[in-house]
Amino acid sequence: MAIILRNIIHEKGELAVWRVDETPEDLLEILKEHKIYAEIPFFRNPKRVSEWLATRALLSELGVKQRIIYNELGKPSLEGENTYLSISHSGPYVAVIVHPEFQVGIDVEITGERIHKVSHKFVNDFERSWISAEHETLLLYIIWGAKECAFKIYSLGSVDFRDDLFVEPITFEERGITKVHFKKDENDCIYQVFFQYLDNLMITYAIAL
Repeated sequence: MAIILRNIIHEKGELAVWRVDETPEDLLEILKEHKIYAEIPFFRNPKRVSEWLATRALLSELGVKQRIIYNELGKPSLEGENTYLSISHSGPYVAVIVHPEFQVGIDVEITGERIHKVSHKFVNDFERSWISAEHETLLLYIIWGAKECAFKIYSLGSVDFRDDLFVEPITFEERGITKVHFKKDENDCIYQVFFQYLDNLMITYAIAL
């Protein structure tokens, strides 16, 4: 098990990112070590089996043993707990963030040039005005991650990533903070977003303070 990042978030929360190289059988053994007993679930996509087990194994490493449940819109939570939870996957990576008081969202993305092909779907004119050519690719991933995290916190349905979400101007660093402004109907709020670039992986997470 290779946890590549583990941080305390706003005093009482915790974030962790894990590169999954284990087989489903290995993951079941990790769960058993934490006294969590599960069977290998059925998914049409074999990759989803590892993601499902790895998410639970990673949470168990953080001391979380409650079952993950999902609402009708797919937002995860912990059964019988008030703790807020968010989950993300990209390639072999799994990330989770939990907090007992504040809603949270997390996104992890393996970076690459492919994001340029879809950037028109989530980048608005305001953000285009401050994206530097030198760090365009990585800034696009920060913008996407910030908006994805805000969307996960909102969790009430459709959001237009171009028109409803605006990321404050930033200068790229490997680790930093920005804000995303979410405005839709009666919703008008700002989320603080943290980002970290690590081993070709962009990690972003937001807290609804």
